[in-house]
Amino acid sequence: MSGRRLDQYALGLRLAFTGGRDPLVRVLLSAVAIGLGVALLLLTASVPGMEQHRDARIHSQYDMLYGSTSMRASDRTVLIADTSTVFRGQDIRGRAVQPEGVDAPLPPGVAHYPGPGQMVVSPALASLLRADGSGLLRARLHYTPVGTIGEAGLLGPAQLSYIVGSDSLSFADGAVRIDEFGHPFTSKALNPLLVLLILVGFVVMLTPVVVFVGAAARFGGDQRDRRLSALRLSGADRRMTARIAAGESLGGAVVGLVLGLLFFLIGRRLLQNFSVEGLSFYARDISPQPVIAALVVLVVPALSIAVTQLAMHRVSLDPLGAVRRSVARKRRLWWRALLPVVGLGVLALALRSPQGIQQTQGMLLTAVGMLLLLAGVSALLPWLVEAATRRVPGGSLSWQLAVRRLQLGSGPAAGAVSGIVVAVAGAIALQTLFLGIQASFTPSAQLSASVAGPRSGSPAAPAVAAVPAEVTFPGTPSQQLTQYAAEIRSSPEVATAAGVHDFYLTGPGNANGSLLRVADCQTLATFAVLPSCKDGDSFVALGSGYNNTALLDRRGTVVSTQSLGGSMADGPDWRIPAVTATVHQTDPAADPDSMGIGMLFATPGAVPGALLTSGTGAIFVGLDPTGPDVQDQLRTTVALLSPWATVSFPDSSDTNHDFTSVTHALLAGAALTLLLVAGSLLVGQLEQLRERKRSLAALFAVGARRRTLALSVLWQSAVPVAIGLLLAVGGGLALGGALLHLAQLPIGYDWPGVAAMVALAGAAVLLVTLLSLPVLLRTMRPSGLRFE
Repeated sequence: MSGRRLDQYALGLRLAFTGGRDPLVRVLLSAVAIGLGVALLLLTASVPGMEQHRDARIHSQYDMLYGSTSMRASDRTVLIADTSTVFRGQDIRGRAVQPEGVDAPLPPGVAHYPGPGQMVVSPALASLLRADGSGLLRARLHYTPVGTIGEAGLLGPAQLSYIVGSDSLSFADGAVRIDEFGHPFTSKALNPLLVLLILVGFVVMLTPVVVFVGAAARFGGDQRDRRLSALRLSGADRRMTARIAAGESLGGAVVGLVLGLLFFLIGRRLLQNFSVEGLSFYARDISPQPVIAALVVLVVPALSIAVTQLAMHRVSLDPLGAVRRSVARKRRLWWRALLPVVGLGVLALALRSPQGIQQTQGMLLTAVGMLLLLAGVSALLPWLVEAATRRVPGGSLSWQLAVRRLQLGSGPAAGAVSGIVVAVAGAIALQTLFLGIQASFTPSAQLSASVAGPRSGSPAAPAVAAVPAEVTFPGTPSQQLTQYAAEIRSSPEVATAAGVHDFYLTGPGNANGSLLRVADCQTLATFAVLPSCKDGDSFVALGSGYNNTALLDRRGTVVSTQSLGGSMADGPDWRIPAVTATVHQTDPAADPDSMGIGMLFATPGAVPGALLTSGTGAIFVGLDPTGPDVQDQLRTTVALLSPWATVSFPDSSDTNHDFTSVTHALLAGAALTLLLVAGSLLVGQLEQLRERKRSLAALFAVGARRRTLALSVLWQSAVPVAIGLLLAVGGGLALGGALLHLAQLPIGYDWPGVAAMVALAGAAVLLVTLLSLPVLLRTMRPSGLRFE
């Protein structure tokens, strides 16, 4: 680029800051708008780093996964057991530790080991324990707090975590021995559908930002054109004035970059105070990738210059004035309609198979295809607004003022709302894809809520459908398990409770495995229809699925046993007793432990006594659903009996961890995008009012009422938005359906979600109009007629 051209850009840059109040206000408005976009772009550029930091923190918390029951004790070993719990849907990570020497490694974020009965907690858990309504949790975690877990030992500021000291841990309680905390972990490739969901989310979040940054570069076009006419009078040609105009826009882009960095620094400091579904980050973890941040710094000014010079082609600048082409050429439709068609073709090429999305080429093609589709939605909006307002019937004065303004130039009005239109279209597409993918990662509940009575394993069915639960006690002998069942049964929130010991049987050569369940006759009668029963009897119970009972039919065969759950400790070898009868399970589908297959039901007298002295016991519980906080009541009752016990609810569907993490991240990004869209719409509205202050002041001076002018401003926003939302719904549904079809997923739409998205966009327009009313009222003052 020659020095002369650089001088012309520099002149425009200087005029932006020294040309008077109006250019300076324009620079500030465009800078604020661009700054909001840059802040979100920098936040998006921080996502890879945020994921990297979170992975490192997750790896630092790996402990029991790499523990052992065969490692020898030393001064550098620690016994550790899982004591995690749940309180009102919030996961609380818990560990019980017992150092075995002075050189035992410390957990990350912990300065010293807590003593027996003491605990260190995360700041978020400390706040929760102090909160009103946390009495059940305080009773459950009745240890003495003696310290705080530091940042190095937490996934984020919102993680609920505690570490309790102990002096009685054993392998029978489910403990393991370790000699270090944290292990490197090789991350596995994400499911192709999750990769597609992430890619769609990024495109949906970034496209409105790019659209609005381009629209912000055109702020104040009319006033800028009048100033540039004076330069034509002094001898500048059209190319020079275009470069000077680009220099002015460059001023707003440069200030916008600075403001964007400031917004980003403030935003990331505020973000660590919020969490989305338990997902939170520390401010230092939110740092943009250097390469992507450099691209943002280069692309934003370049986009500002390109948009301004492109806009100058539609303006005729003469020495005596500036005019928009009075007889504007009709906008061409062919290239606007071609964009989404080409986008669908690129998507078809990229997503012919779900595996193709994992490759770099497939990702790029998918992103390009979606960008073309969303760009087509944005490009079609001005043409539709122009076509719709070309011939509209008359109406009230406010309606006529709004329509006439749109007829004179629909570009600025369409540009102001193009960001929200693209955001809604993308959000509908993302919502549709999410609905299709969700079924692949969210298993159906194992027990239908419509099933009356408790799950199999509860003695008597109450009149109201009970909430099923399973409590596992590692290393619990039969007598103690019976005592635990009685104490749980006496709790007010419990309707039924039945204790059993489950084992896995292995025949000679580790073949022909089967399941064994040991309980008294009354309890076994709840799992199967027994002809009669006394202590010493055993029954082959046929399931609804695969009946692996060949081993059970051979009386006297020597088998080995392993306890289900807990440490899977080996039990004694014994001979299969004579089977009293063959029975059918009452409801094998409702019992996840039986897995619907055949198993051996035995009374305590039919198995060796040593088998029931240390095995893992399970108590099947039916909760009264009418009580308050029944799940937390049960967890607290169980924790007071044994801190090593675990409580699970088979009715609760267990979603894929990766899917949950991706969903939480996308929710956070979508929320920030909506905030940006609302803020950008307000800035655009204020800029339009500033440009039209003399015309609005003149209309008020000749008798137009404030109410009429306010309604006209509302109509000028509402008409493009109404047309844009229709376009956004059609484009979003088409894009979502195409993504589902090309990803080989069943096509379905979340119609209530679509309606909510449209209503939210309409409410945003109404809110922006209300917020701009004070500025509108100020523009109607007689001082608005002043002109220099």
